[in-house]
Amino acid sequence: MTDPAKRWTYARAMPWVVIASLALGLGIGSMIRGAETPAWTGQVVDFFDVIGTMWVNAIRMTVIPLVVPLLIGAIAGARSAKAAGRLGISTIAAFLGLVGALAVTAAVSGPLLFSAMEIDPAMTAELRASVATTVLPTGDASVGGWFKALIPVNPFKAAADGAMLSVIVFAVAFGFAALAAPEDARQQVVRFAHTVSGIMLVLVQGILWIAPLGIFALTLVVGARVGGTAFSAMGYFIAALFAAMVVTLIVLFVAVVMLGRLSPGQTLRGALPGMLVAAGTSSSLSALPAMIEGARDAWKLPERVYGFVLPLAVSTFKPTSGYSWVFNVYFVALLYGVPFGPVELALAAGYATLFNATIPGIPGGGMIVIAPMFLALGLPIEGLAIVMAVNPITDRFNTVGNVAGDMAVLALLARGHRNDEVIDDTIAVE
Repeated sequence: MTDPAKRWTYARAMPWVVIASLALGLGIGSMIRGAETPAWTGQVVDFFDVIGTMWVNAIRMTVIPLVVPLLIGAIAGARSAKAAGRLGISTIAAFLGLVGALAVTAAVSGPLLFSAMEIDPAMTAELRASVATTVLPTGDASVGGWFKALIPVNPFKAAADGAMLSVIVFAVAFGFAALAAPEDARQQVVRFAHTVSGIMLVLVQGILWIAPLGIFALTLVVGARVGGTAFSAMGYFIAALFAAMVVTLIVLFVAVVMLGRLSPGQTLRGALPGMLVAAGTSSSLSALPAMIEGARDAWKLPERVYGFVLPLAVSTFKPTSGYSWVFNVYFVALLYGVPFGPVELALAAGYATLFNATIPGIPGGGMIVIAPMFLALGLPIEGLAIVMAVNPITDRFNTVGNVAGDMAVLALLARGHRNDEVIDDTIAVE
């Protein structure tokens, strides 16, 4: 067995290994493209194309058996949250509202934000030509036809065909049906869903463990086909996410000061420590102790409020996925030249809002859950490797935004629940 200390070291080094794999793959691929290509270089590209495709297929293999039980378990197991009363309902509603607002803002601003990004048409043509397994949308499907196909006649056939939205509709309906079923049956469904999702998370972690190899293989092929032009597009994408995070932080800061009735200095003292931990670790969970300390000592909030809201927030909600998921799919659509208009942007915003709580709490877990979004919107799943490669950088921005969003929601909820009765301690402890 692998020594735990070595596993821990590799996990901590993984973001930098992934970034190095991206740079190395694109660099070597660009050298191959620019050189006088002997016959063996074509064989090398073909070999890594096979490796990269196998890794992408491994991701696709996990999508349905991971997302479906996560959705069913989250919905069917939600009854326990009712014991929290008004605060529990307010917390869920507040986070859904925040994620939805960020997603809608991203859908509206995305075309304007990315309008200045220059994409070489030759690169787009090469990327489209490299997609062998994904059917790109033609833009002639009617809205009525889309709604007709939304309800699966046969959910198993829908799963086999990769009709992700239909599968998700079935999973949501099944989850709510289980929620209304007798308690024994509901508990059996929840236990089964948690068991399957737990096993799938082990498999997903294994696939993510070899992400550097998969990303190196895929980016080498991209570099060999399009050269180094992809670097500038990736840099623009990173800058766009950073700008979105800065704007989000400013809006949340103003909201806490004005609506939470905290002074600017007090707001910073309470939120900044957790945000700094998030920037250093890319983990909201690691920032939880600092967030609790800031809520207690700087903001003087009651324990019964922050003791419930913060553990639920860091383990369930990722506010910045509202804009980052929309930007991810829109960026990939631009790279591959896929038609992506207002309808697709609206669907992306809806997906990012409704399925935010299904993100597994593992490094890179959000990149796995976003895969159904690619499939549902007709985007090449190969594009997932590109956004996953820059994820170690962008994830730090997003985690800082997640912590800021959690703290902002806490401040606003605490003001509205100062006179509530004490919440059962068994709910406040995660």
